[in-house]
Amino acid sequence: MFSLFQSKSPYSIEIEAVEDIFQEGKTVDGFFIEGQFHQGGMAILKNAKDIETNQQVLLKIPQVGKDQPIENLICFETELTILAALKSPYVPRFIRGGNMATTPYIAMEKVIGESLEDILQRQPLPFDQIILIAANLARAIQSIHQQEVIHLDLKPDNILVDAQFQIYIIDFGLAHHNRFPDLLAEEMRKGIGSAPYISPEQIAGLRQDLRSDIFSFGVILYEMVTGTLPFDHPQTLNGLRKRYWEQPKPPRAIRQDTPPWLQEIILRCLEPFAKDRYQTATHIRQLLREPSAVKLTDRAKKIKPLSFWQSMQRWLNATGYEPSEIPRSAIIYEQAPLMVAAVNTSNDDPEMFERMQRAAENIMRVFPEGRISCISMMQSSPTFEGPTEIESASGLYRNHLVRLQKWAAPLHISQERISFHIFETLDPGARIIEFAKDNDAAVILIGATAETPNRVVPWRSVMTKVVEEGPCSVYVVRK
Repeated sequence: MFSLFQSKSPYSIEIEAVEDIFQEGKTVDGFFIEGQFHQGGMAILKNAKDIETNQQVLLKIPQVGKDQPIENLICFETELTILAALKSPYVPRFIRGGNMATTPYIAMEKVIGESLEDILQRQPLPFDQIILIAANLARAIQSIHQQEVIHLDLKPDNILVDAQFQIYIIDFGLAHHNRFPDLLAEEMRKGIGSAPYISPEQIAGLRQDLRSDIFSFGVILYEMVTGTLPFDHPQTLNGLRKRYWEQPKPPRAIRQDTPPWLQEIILRCLEPFAKDRYQTATHIRQLLREPSAVKLTDRAKKIKPLSFWQSMQRWLNATGYEPSEIPRSAIIYEQAPLMVAAVNTSNDDPEMFERMQRAAENIMRVFPEGRISCISMMQSSPTFEGPTEIESASGLYRNHLVRLQKWAAPLHISQERISFHIFETLDPGARIIEFAKDNDAAVILIGATAETPNRVVPWRSVMTKVVEEGPCSVYVVRK
């Protein structure tokens, strides 16, 4: 067990290391922990038995500790929030999630199937199998899009195929939900995804366009047909940006028996501007099932790569690349006013915490449909990480996050209306102001304490900077 604070106030916390919680043979929240099922880059999957139902389930557990990036916890929070809201026959059933402080896990249905990545090792795949898998994948994608979820990390490793070719989409750690705050957009501030499959607009930092999944679908379909990747495995940002203008080698140049209509679908999905792609996965599925309905263009006729001059023209057209405008959702979500609550989780001050809670409750009464973003700052990560969780950057992040969630618990705000963000910065005031500007905040709630100096301008407190430069109303809580 470790504690960030020595004093024993109502807000002091002790957290058991994640690795110790989920040891094989333990029972956690009614799940008997069995052996490890899979270890990914950000999380571990463990086999478990639901003692109440006697069913086999999977527990997804974030990797926290030495050499584990903070992004592991951000992605875990994202997936937990989205899976709890998502109801689809093409996504493993969400059972329940644990508490970040005591038992951080996601319990989900254990699907029996083979990853599409494994299926791709049996190249060349027959066209009837390719079309069946692709049509079922398009249906699965549309199912999550109808619930305002964009996956943003579609790739063969994240697609399971069962014996009847039913598709299951997994791993929603990088996903975006149009109705929920986007933790990744705020805390990572860069294009994220799997390099061979990421869309051009994701590279530009845009995460709100469902047509990004259409692009990734096109990459997967290209790979199923040709056995190769359309844009290879770029290792640099400049390499990724080539897809702003680059057109991949036509599938018919690699696999000559590729039907022209199928090449048309693939290459249209891979257009660099989202407005030029198919606009819905439903449309793609219909075309895969009725090839005669595919409108053939010059894309279908290509059998050679673009010439130097054609490539140069596309490069010029892509200069200053700007992603396509995002169409308004069929389900309009009018954003409610946002309050930013800047809570200093580095200090243990129960009186200030309680005063800020009362102030937050009063403000939320004025905006009964309002949203709240709770933010706090880590001024620095450990230069050298130790062997225990608390001595690691991800462990410190988890500790601050749990403390922030504990502060907000008495407010009883529903999950879709509240978000939590921990930022690492030397200038907390500037980061608070930047966050409020980026999210069009209506009000900033901040405590007045003498213990929060601005390390960039030491004679000026964080509160003073926020009051003077904040883009909206600032509510200062004093003791």
